[in-house]
Amino acid sequence: MEDLNDLLFFAKVVEHQGFSAASRQLGVPKSRLSRRIAQLEERLGVRLLQRSSRRLVLTSVGERFYERCQQMVALGESASELVQEAVAQPQGVLRVSCPITLAQFWLTPLCRPS
Repeated sequence: MEDLNDLLFFAKVVEHQGFSAASRQLGVPKSRLSRRIAQLEERLGVRLLQRSSRRLVLTSVGERFYERCQQMVALGESASELVQEAVAQPQGVLRVSCPITLAQFWLTPLCRPS
């Protein structure tokens, strides 16, 4: 199995149309991105990107691979959002012990749905 970070790196380089912009967005050094994508290409045994000093072009295999990487990134983000939503919503029973007047004047208004 491939390192999923390499797939994310590849997708972000393509999405941002270059190593520099992807590096800034990810907070990863440009040299690391370049090296990891080169290693990915070597492991796969195929060129995903045609590099020149001025631009980056996807190969035909790279285009298909990018589509799958986009799906993987979207699923990862969706899973992360699902967890964040579950954590953000308070759940369970809350028991409070306080004098009745405090409950009537302060807690009751707080507990009403907005």
